[in-house]
Amino acid sequence: MSKKGGVLTTGLLLVACMLTPIASAHEQKTLTVIMSEQGVVSGNITDPAFVQGNAIWFQMHDDTENTTMSVRLDTNLNGVFDAGEDFESVPLVHECEMDENGSLVDEDCAVSTTFAFDLNATVATYLFWVHHDNNGTESIWNHSVTVHKDVHEEEGPTPGDCFGIGCAVEEASQEDQASENEVNENSLVVLLLLLSLIGGTALALSIFKERSMLKTEKTYLNEE
Repeated sequence: MSKKGGVLTTGLLLVACMLTPIASAHEQKTLTVIMSEQGVVSGNITDPAFVQGNAIWFQMHDDTENTTMSVRLDTNLNGVFDAGEDFESVPLVHECEMDENGSLVDEDCAVSTTFAFDLNATVATYLFWVHHDNNGTESIWNHSVTVHKDVHEEEGPTPGDCFGIGCAVEEASQEDQASENEVNENSLVVLLLLLSLIGGTALALSIFKERSMLKTEKTYLNEE
């Protein structure tokens, strides 16, 4: 490929990149749910800001001895927990033991768990259960989380706005109009200068050509 062709191809690619629309992905947000000895702090989640693609971070904050908690979430929306189909966390504890290097002594130990809803998750209310186990005595706390639709709406006309044929067109402000007139005047001046330059160059070439022809004719006459 020639150098000129390479430059042209590169230019076209740059133009294509500039014209390609940028996809705006949903920025995932995480809601923290605190699980204490008294129960779930957040309780039922109904905030309309919790939408598809968001996540829930369950944190175990019960420091009672020999206490664990686990979270089960009804992801298939059938109202009950189905092992193998729905979400279930490992037993959560208040604190995990670390060795001298800061690593977990038990790799399965966890103090929190996270569940993220899909970007196209079904818009509905999901049930979740927190199983609180203290020395073999289990309590189950029932709660729910409502997943709302993630809507990205572009700005458009609002009720009462007039648009289309028959609607008054807003006049530009005097400042904007003056600025536009100034730009037009400057463009006209530049255009006139360019035309004058072209005309002057053409006139000079014409005069030079005419003088050359006269000089040639005189030369021929002298020879005769």
